[in-house]
Amino acid sequence: MLFSVISRRGSMINYLLTYIILIGSLLAADSPRSSVLRTEYGFIDYANRVIISRGMANISQKNSSTDALMVIEKNIKFSKGEARSRARENLLDLIKLVHFDSRTVGEIMVGDKLIESRIKTLVGSAYQQGEIEYLERNEVAIALAINMSGLAEILIDASGYMSEGVAQSAYLMTRAATPKSERTSGIVIDARNIYHIPAMVPKVFNEDEKLVYGPRYYTRSRSVNRGPMGYAHSMEDGNVRRRVGNNPLLVEAVASNDDINLTISNLDAERIRAAEKKFGLLTNCKVLVLLK
Repeated sequence: MLFSVISRRGSMINYLLTYIILIGSLLAADSPRSSVLRTEYGFIDYANRVIISRGMANISQKNSSTDALMVIEKNIKFSKGEARSRARENLLDLIKLVHFDSRTVGEIMVGDKLIESRIKTLVGSAYQQGEIEYLERNEVAIALAINMSGLAEILIDASGYMSEGVAQSAYLMTRAATPKSERTSGIVIDARNIYHIPAMVPKVFNEDEKLVYGPRYYTRSRSVNRGPMGYAHSMEDGNVRRRVGNNPLLVEAVASNDDINLTISNLDAERIRAAEKKFGLLTNCKVLVLLK
């Protein structure tokens, strides 16, 4: 009976608090072009830069005539540990599916044992997402999460990025001389008409395959903490204003053979370069991709 009471409280309250918003976003994301990749044991959310897994375990039914309450508490504690362990295993499997660039994290781990070891350590430090769930079938479930910034800190090299000293100097005078109402606040790349797979550090090229946006345009710290690009599904999404402000430059992605990196027209590439010189948009990673 005690299991039943715990079950009803947990499943009605904790589930709602922990998952209703997150699951709602998942149900709206049925396409591989979505910013959310789902599996049966969790999901990767590129828009919010978080990876969340779930682990479940049965609550043992061992009984004792001496102290039933103590035995029940011990059984629940053991089951929590088992659920947490499974959540960690699932989290590692999810991380391996993350697209870093054209490679998945799993592919990178195979070729670099140090990175593999550091990622496993990161998984061990994952934080609990929401409350522990006590389900109706005498099961306990625990969700664990990591932020992509922690993963990026491991994966992103120190070389090839803009130096911190240069990052703020080039455009400050030009931006200050432009009235606020006339300033371009960010760049939105509309990729809703093409097939695009989100990634942690994608690049943007023009039609001549020349780099328009990539690591040398921003600092390593911004790439780790902010991410080179944001993702959203419409201009009304809250991520748009947070990432690119109220007056972004809108360009369209064009189809290419590359599903990870984006291609834009040569004309739009020149528009972006001009805006960068005036307002430092690429330098500050004020770039967002609209997904279907």
